[in-house]
Amino acid sequence: MRVLGIDTAGPVIGLALVEAGDPTPLDRGCIRQVRGADAALTPALAELLASTDHLDRIAVSVGPGAFTGLRVGVSLALGLAVSRGVPVVPISSLAARASLVQAPRVLALLDARKGRVYQRLFDTQGGLPLALGEAADVPPGTDWSAPFLAVGEGAEVYRQEVEAHGGVVVPDPCRSPAAQVAFLGIAGEAHPPEAIALRYLRPPDAKVPSLARIG
Repeated sequence: MRVLGIDTAGPVIGLALVEAGDPTPLDRGCIRQVRGADAALTPALAELLASTDHLDRIAVSVGPGAFTGLRVGVSLALGLAVSRGVPVVPISSLAARASLVQAPRVLALLDARKGRVYQRLFDTQGGLPLALGEAADVPPGTDWSAPFLAVGEGAEVYRQEVEAHGGVVVPDPCRSPAAQVAFLGIAGEAHPPEAIALRYLRPPDAKVPSLARIG
């Protein structure tokens, strides 16, 4: 099974192509893009797909995360899924980041702006992330108790707070969990493109036409 992973939940856009049974991504790439994610993502995706003649699934981060970035990534995933006739696997952006490491307590963090973070605690010892609580939009330090590993872009932004609470920040050299999104897509439940919903923890500041049901 060949799966394309797309992650646009944070400031670094990530793409990865993986094969079931192979622990190493066939190809991957990441781009730091604060604005204009769509303009950067489309050519990067075309270049990545030039290396494969088929796809079985597309896995995409559906939230929480940056509102505009998520819409761009999910829109592109759905369009590609329709054109290729393949299903889509929605992946939690926090679960994907937690999957970067294996430990009993992994806190996945995304910078939610306005002095807040999107966070969720996981146990990743079994390979697949097991949530130990609910995803939350909270101030940094909320319900943090040592020991824990912190992953995700929010962990870097709030490194001092993480370390002050007895946590250890685990860096990601690529700064994107796109490969983890793709690997989780192998075991995840696939859906037709029209069934995919974005998962926000916070209403968007700007009102835009609905892409999908907000869950």
